[in-house]
Amino acid sequence: MPNPRTIVVTGASSGIGRDAALHLNAAGYRVVATVRREEDAVALTDEAAAPAALIPVQCDVTSDDDVAYLAQRLGELVGDAGLFAMFSNAGVANMSGDVTAEGCPLPTLARLMEVNYLGSVRVIQALLPLLRSAKGTLVINSALMTRTVLPYNGGYAPSKAALEAWADQLRREVRPHGVRVVCIRAAAIATPLEAKQDASSVPADGPYPEQHAFIQGGLVLMRKKALEAALQPRRVSELVQHTIENPRPRLKPIVGGNARPIWLIGGLPLRLQDAMMARVTRRMTRAGTDATAD
Repeated sequence: MPNPRTIVVTGASSGIGRDAALHLNAAGYRVVATVRREEDAVALTDEAAAPAALIPVQCDVTSDDDVAYLAQRLGELVGDAGLFAMFSNAGVANMSGDVTAEGCPLPTLARLMEVNYLGSVRVIQALLPLLRSAKGTLVINSALMTRTVLPYNGGYAPSKAALEAWADQLRREVRPHGVRVVCIRAAAIATPLEAKQDASSVPADGPYPEQHAFIQGGLVLMRKKALEAALQPRRVSELVQHTIENPRPRLKPIVGGNARPIWLIGGLPLRLQDAMMARVTRRMTRAGTDATAD
């Protein structure tokens, strides 16, 4: 591969990031994929269509030293050609313990902001000079909840909303330099991140007793639809590829299960949104209650 186009994918140990790294590698790109553990790096290259063109780098996005090392490695790898594209994907969710706005512990909220918002910003800032050199494309894995906020989301929506607001600012600043910034707004995607949430730790009493059934109901519905095509990580990977190859991509495309109706709810007047969210809450709570009863 003489002078191959290089793409960085963060959070490639599992789920969306792993699938994106493998998909882009198979599509002919050289992929630098960040992982947290050595065994994740080995497993990723073992599955790659072109192992020589998939380069895992251990990197914790909350570590200044790790991110500096990643930037150094990339600079040596791409040289003056710069970085063709970056998929900022690394992130965490929280559906354990109290997931209400009132009760979610501040350390939990701080962790979400540190990884989902500041972690993404830390890596993007470090690699932006390389993207600018290539007039490359930055794709950020945001969330549809930045537009249509579900209740009982454990602080996930605020962390992604902060990231998307920062990305809006960045997009307007780097546009004269030829760098494109796109936020993918994902709805339901069947990944290990979704599957490992612990509904049993969510309180079933207090001022918000419905939160336990709501989270349980969400997990039940996810398991029922896990095999549907719209919920597969590959949909996100294909959208990432389409975005970096399209000269005029959509700036905030949506993807995932029920993405269209959720997007439409977010455009309604606020009181009507609240009414629709109340219906969604009742449906998911009922599914969770029924599952607990069974």
